[in-house]
Amino acid sequence: MGLITNILQGIRKNLNGQALDARFAPIPWFTGKIIKHEDDTTLKLRNLGPISVLYKRPYELLKTYNEIFVCEIYRFDTSNTNPVIIDCGANIGISSLYFKTVYPGSTLIAFEPDQSLADIFEKNMAKNSMSNYTLHRAAVWTENGTISFDNKGSEASSIDVTGNSSFKVPTVKLGAILAGQTHIDLLKIDIEGAEYPVVQDIENELHKVEHLFIEYHGLATETYKLETILRIVSNAGFKTYIKMAADNLYMPFYQKQTGTIYDVQLNIFCYR
Repeated sequence: MGLITNILQGIRKNLNGQALDARFAPIPWFTGKIIKHEDDTTLKLRNLGPISVLYKRPYELLKTYNEIFVCEIYRFDTSNTNPVIIDCGANIGISSLYFKTVYPGSTLIAFEPDQSLADIFEKNMAKNSMSNYTLHRAAVWTENGTISFDNKGSEASSIDVTGNSSFKVPTVKLGAILAGQTHIDLLKIDIEGAEYPVVQDIENELHKVEHLFIEYHGLATETYKLETILRIVSNAGFKTYIKMAADNLYMPFYQKQTGTIYDVQLNIFCYR
């Protein structure tokens, strides 16, 4: 009986997983193979599921579409017909396209400081006839102004907290944006390492947020940053679930550090 029960539980689990994953089909195998062999410099157009996407970097397209549309990592339920969604680190707009596809009545506020990515974002929103959104061509930060920026034209574009880069981008104080809202259904923060100061700065506004996503980037020697973020979201009343965003150290006791800009990359899901 124990074996039969285990088999039935496994079947039920698979069926439940299929039901959750059924809204958007994965990229067909052959299409994926074609995309993998494309160049990463020219602008290309591809129809994927419910959207048409302009993109340059094929690997980032495959990874991001699978995470956002197929796996639906940002999926949430709301009874609001006009949910407020804030997309910090919007890149070429795949996450914003997902939000507007699933929640067409939503009010979307997006931020993307890399101008080449912001250009593609605007084209993608127009290509899919999306409306009721605002794109800030700026980085979210702790104050309004300008800041050094490492402009890579990819997901790795980020604020340069060292100040070594001579390239500057405008910044917007995220706390001021949140202060102008009475309720935020989803706040997505994927800002390539700037989340530590920004989350501290918005601490007093987090009570307005129903769902909060933070992609954490840090070094193994900077565990205090992760501890601070987790303390802030816990004090704000969130439950948290953490997934590995990138598994960089296969033998952590032996390797200890990657020697790169980030050792640890985590997806932190915060909900009430």
